[in-house]
Amino acid sequence: MVQRRPINRLVGSILIVLLWVGFGSCSSTSLYNLAAPAGDFNPALSGAPSPRTIQVGFVNNTPFRAIFTYGSYDQLDEDTIPIFGQLRLEAHTSSNQTAQACQSSYSTGGSELVRLIDTNRNNAAVNITDERALVDGVYFSGAPLGDPLAAEPTEGTAQGMVVLNGVDFSCRRTDIDDTTGSGLLMFTFEQDATAPGGFRIDYLFIAP
Repeated sequence: MVQRRPINRLVGSILIVLLWVGFGSCSSTSLYNLAAPAGDFNPALSGAPSPRTIQVGFVNNTPFRAIFTYGSYDQLDEDTIPIFGQLRLEAHTSSNQTAQACQSSYSTGGSELVRLIDTNRNNAAVNITDERALVDGVYFSGAPLGDPLAAEPTEGTAQGMVVLNGVDFSCRRTDIDDTTGSGLLMFTFEQDATAPGGFRIDYLFIAP
């Protein structure tokens, strides 16, 4: 027994170090995202999670049509099915503000969102309404409606953007009786010669 004590202490010390390393490797961003509320337990659904929603809108400040896919998914869930939509937003116009599912990630033209949609395209829950809008980033076209190039990046592209629940926005309720979140995710497209592709996406979260 006397000989085992130093070994036990050594093993204990190693475990403590490993725990500290493990916690240290998780950034505060990841922890905030992991802990952020996205759903509630709904008694009407026998205790099943009831997803919260959040308002989302898009503004096209460019003189060209914007073509893109947007939506949400849980990046830590290997079986996540994205909830998404697709738009061709004309020059100098804004989309309606619509309620979207609040998950851990919200993407506008992000490559992971596009990959998840393409991977799950045979799932009944995945409804691709515009194959030509299923693109990485955002395409900008100057071609007229009906032209074969109407959905092609004739004028350039913007890199996709992903924002995180608990970090870049919040679905936290302002009232304990609320069944959903609140606030607005606003994505704005701007022409920018210094940006890759000649365009950029600006983002603003408008809290309630």
